Amino acid sequence: MSGALRAPAEEDALTVARLISQHSPEPATRNQVRRDWSAPGFDLDHDARFDGSSYVAVDAFGDGRVWIDVHGHPSPEMIEWGEGRAREKGSRLLSGGWTSNEALLPELEQHGFQPIRHAHRMRIALSRPASEPIWPEGIGVRTFRPGDERGFYETHQETFRDSWEPIEESYDEWAHWALEPSVLVPDLWFLALAGDEPAGLAICNPSPGAPELGRVQVLGVRRTWRKRGAGRTLLLHAFAEFRHRGLKGAVLGVDAESLTRADRLYEQAGMYVAARFDIYEKVIA
Repeated sequence: MSGALRAPAEEDALTVARLISQHSPEPATRNQVRRDWSAPGFDLDHDARFDGSSYVAVDAFGDGRVWIDVHGHPSPEMIEWGEGRAREKGSRLLSGGWTSNEALLPELEQHGFQPIRHAHRMRIALSRPASEPIWPEGIGVRTFRPGDERGFYETHQETFRDSWEPIEESYDEWAHWALEPSVLVPDLWFLALAGDEPAGLAICNPSPGAPELGRVQVLGVRRTWRKRGAGRTLLLHAFAEFRHRGLKGAVLGVDAESLTRADRLYEQAGMYVAARFDIYEKVIA
């Protein structure tokens, strides 16, 4: 049963994680929620609301785009609060949800949001036989070393500039999500190198809410090295390392209309679509 809208408190983190987990393909954890709340620029008192059965958080990207993150079964008042806060922070209102959340998506449409894009959660079982990674000529790979932080950051930002609606993160913002000890697994950070020059990267870890799964959080190849097999080899290398660790499967998220056709690469590697996330936008007159 819904209660009054209020800012969430520290003791609500577990309940919020459960609301997120209701429709997410992998469960969320209390620590993930706390990390969201401690993100640079996020003000828990002003940027989130909770009523017991739903949760909304509003995050500005700094360029006019604002993401309204909604979970649970939101009341019209909850959606209206999120939209109102978003209007204070930007001019392009974006939101969305997993297609299994039949309460949320119609509510967004009733408030004037329209679907504009889809993203897929893709998955593969690691028990099946797999192709061995064969590195393209001139490219090798190594794992993360202390001092690599800036190199991984810069390669990540560069390789994702060709994605749909790319988000330019500051180093501090990126470090908050990538270098936090609970998610940083140096042996699962892979840097593809052509000599001393980065050609691509894969940032992976065990999924926080489903530790039997390996998560490919980031996979990118620089333009110069695309269409040479580096992306596929990075992916297969990650799968091989997951198997070595005894993980049962692998997951990742991808734009369903990827400009670099990453979705096709993942399908060719044996992954399948396990869930779909619909992205909505409300145009402000």
